[in-house]
Amino acid sequence: MKYTFEMVKELRAFHGLQETEFNDVIKSIGAYSKHFKKGGYITLAEEEIRCVSVIIKGTVHMMSEDIWGNRSILVFMNRGDLFGESFACSSNQVSLVNFYAASDVTALYIPFDKLLAFASKDVGPYRQLVQNIMTLVADKNVRILQKLEIVSKRNLRDKLMAYFSYMAKAWGRMEFDVPLGRVALSEYLCVDRSALTRELSRMQADGLIEFEKNHFKILVPADSLT
Repeated sequence: MKYTFEMVKELRAFHGLQETEFNDVIKSIGAYSKHFKKGGYITLAEEEIRCVSVIIKGTVHMMSEDIWGNRSILVFMNRGDLFGESFACSSNQVSLVNFYAASDVTALYIPFDKLLAFASKDVGPYRQLVQNIMTLVADKNVRILQKLEIVSKRNLRDKLMAYFSYMAKAWGRMEFDVPLGRVALSEYLCVDRSALTRELSRMQADGLIEFEKNHFKILVPADSLT
């Protein structure tokens, strides 16, 4: 897929860059785009990662998997988000996780060592791009902390209510769409899918929530949310 500045100019990674600056930066550091089909792995654990990748289209799941094949979604990323940055920016550029294409994905791969080399010369557009990347890295760390807070709850109902509380705050209301299907949600919460389905039905029967597929409504008062 051929990308253009018009396709990415509103993304936070490229905030503050003009079209000519963007084109010069991308060309000089050798950035390139890649496309992945839904359902495939983008990068596997123990593979080397040298690029910070910006999602132009699609959804990527960062996942861990144990030796028995049990998967857990650590965080999910959408258009404009980064993936692989923690490893590309580290001294040991070997991935500890898998990156999975939850939909068709197009991503722009930015060689981080080359970007830093130009930025170290105090060249404005390159420094701006590094600054934007660092801001996005910090934002993702906050999301990971939120996920840790959710999964640290003692039981499944508390985990679900904590997740719904987070979604309600993100949407600014008590009714919202969850971006994850049942399988992905169970992997995100680190719980069994069948147990998740049963608990959602119990919560609806107890008058805590209403839901239809991925559309949810919280029925309990806001001040009682975890």
